Amino acid sequence: MNAATPEQRLEAAGHRLPATPQPRGHYAPFYLRPVADGSSQLAISGQTCRIDGVAMEGSCEPGQALEPARAAAQVAMLNVLAAVAAACGGALPSHLDVCRLRGFVRSSADFTAHSAVLDAASDVLCAAWPEAPRPARTAVGVASLPDRAFIEIELDAVLPQLAGHDPKVHA
Repeated sequence: MNAATPEQRLEAAGHRLPATPQPRGHYAPFYLRPVADGSSQLAISGQTCRIDGVAMEGSCEPGQALEPARAAAQVAMLNVLAAVAAACGGALPSHLDVCRLRGFVRSSADFTAHSAVLDAASDVLCAAWPEAPRPARTAVGVASLPDRAFIEIELDAVLPQLAGHDPKVHA
């Protein structure tokens, strides 16, 4: 692949990072914890499918097209990656070891294609870091999400040592 940075790879795949999502409560968008080897554990707070602060509303139902929910999953993952960039001083790191990806899909009790919805978010992650191993992943259905959003995504990762970044600062 010709693109040199995760942002360039995302752009080549038709995606662009949004502005860093702003918390809508008493929490930080991310938390960094230093590890003895100089790397940092990174936890990204749940990010929904907001565009310019407005949630993409919806709920998955059996028999409905998955594309609206999959588009929302891509938006939510881009919001997650914007929080990753904020944690790294404004740019995505060249390497990101994602340990776990969690997706909460707003759906009816009889909807069963949660994984297919979350695959769209995983595709965005893979576009940014195509050589990275796949993370562990959880996809579950929920009855309610903030502002009736289709999906909320959380991410846990390990960052390599970040030059010039104080990992004690987490918001």
